[in-house]
Amino acid sequence: MSASRKAKRRRSSRLGIRVLAVFLVLGAVAALLSFAFRRLRPEQAEARAASAPVATPVPTPVPTPVPTPALPAVDVTSWELRLIDFDHPLGEEFVPESLTDVGDGQQMDYRVAPMFLKLAEDARAAGYGVYVCSGYRDYATQHLIYFDNHVDVYIAQGMSEEEANAKARLAVNFPGTSEHQSGLCVDVLEYAGQDMEPYIGGSGLMLWLEQHCAEYGFVIRYPNGKTDITGVEYEPWHLRYVGDEAARYMMEHGLCLEEFLDLYKDASPAATPVPTPVPTPVG
Repeated sequence: MSASRKAKRRRSSRLGIRVLAVFLVLGAVAALLSFAFRRLRPEQAEARAASAPVATPVPTPVPTPVPTPALPAVDVTSWELRLIDFDHPLGEEFVPESLTDVGDGQQMDYRVAPMFLKLAEDARAAGYGVYVCSGYRDYATQHLIYFDNHVDVYIAQGMSEEEANAKARLAVNFPGTSEHQSGLCVDVLEYAGQDMEPYIGGSGLMLWLEQHCAEYGFVIRYPNGKTDITGVEYEPWHLRYVGDEAARYMMEHGLCLEEFLDLYKDASPAATPVPTPVPTPVG
């Protein structure tokens, strides 16, 4: 073998050794990097977990309880809330302390007359006629209306006395049990001689009264759908004074006087009733 070929072979051998050495070095470096990365990765993960915001659990929404309306602080034994019906009569001898004219030849208890006169004034200003067809009625007048104008008429039509009385009591209170005798109520129409029957469905002045009477301390004493409780048919024209707070509560919650008074039978004794102030007499 010539000297040049031998030299060439030696150079090739040295080159192969160098290449192998480079690969060995690179392999060692890669192994070290891999080991270092595996050591660092848990620490990095822990650092990321520590810096990440903690997820706050979303609470399950709780429905807001519907508050029970507080009862008005009124004295249910006071004169303006007196229950007057067949089971709670005034009696034959009862006469209001003092009466005041409220128009159209009718009178009311002097303590409630100012509020009714204001109601009538505002109703007229709203465009309605206001005719006071019945205010205070004494025992004798109520006796005449009940028996002569109703019971006797029904008997003449063929009813028994029991049937005639039962029918009469739906429209007219028995003598001694009428709110009219107390002077605390009034019947109103838009004009004299107006037929009441069309008002049963509610219209004109009757709708205005239903919406506004409580602002003056009055209620529709015999509301629609309460005949089984009051014993009297629906009378949207019959206004009864009960005081501002009681009137607003009763009208807002669709209560008749009997239902309103029943609420206080189980009322907490901590709620001390506050008597309603008596208005100054007019005139």
